[in-house]
Amino acid sequence: MTTYSPHSGTQWKIEQVELDPETRTPARTVMEPRELDGPTAFWPDGTTSYVLHFKGGQATSWTVADETDTALRALEDLRRGGEIAPGLLRKYLFDVRQLETRITALKEELLLLAREPGPIGRARLSFRDIGAELGQHHSTVAERHQRILDGDTARWRGWLTQNTERAAMYSNGGELPRPPQPEREHETNVYDSQEEEGKVLALCRCGWSGPTATNIVIAARQGKAHEDDPNA
Repeated sequence: MTTYSPHSGTQWKIEQVELDPETRTPARTVMEPRELDGPTAFWPDGTTSYVLHFKGGQATSWTVADETDTALRALEDLRRGGEIAPGLLRKYLFDVRQLETRITALKEELLLLAREPGPIGRARLSFRDIGAELGQHHSTVAERHQRILDGDTARWRGWLTQNTERAAMYSNGGELPRPPQPEREHETNVYDSQEEEGKVLALCRCGWSGPTATNIVIAARQGKAHEDDPNA
């Protein structure tokens, strides 16, 4: 059972609490929140806690949560005043720097997503909309977007997109990814004939089969004619 210790600043300590042998619940209550508001809990000693919910593993979401916790403790220590030990100060500086670079990667990945074609085939947000939310001129946003397309991605982008479909996107710069195209009913390709050696024919996804031919170009034209036939 963990309990907040008002005598140790913002630190938490482990306290042994005896469990009821039948219910396996604490035999006594160490501390209960005086008020709950969704994920927020208000405690009798004047502290507030906020529960974060995430499914990411220790490599992503947990890391951000841990570094954010350090940043909040640094904020509280700075506002409270007083001396901060060199070791703790180094920890604050390191975690805040790490968090800043991860947030930059997250911000830029959202920029990429906002400019990718959405369900209707157009960019989800305009550069002006993005600039308004980021507090930047739309031309500045557009310039940064182009640099990312040219390969200048955020330092922690690989960390952010690991084990996701987005990991392979923008890896070497290039154009925006195209949205997946719906499967067409009629789509042909040229294959070797299984019945006449040395000849080819066009086959369609719908099951249509063209006549055998000795020339790949002729078979491809026959397949294209089938695709374009409104009565096919």
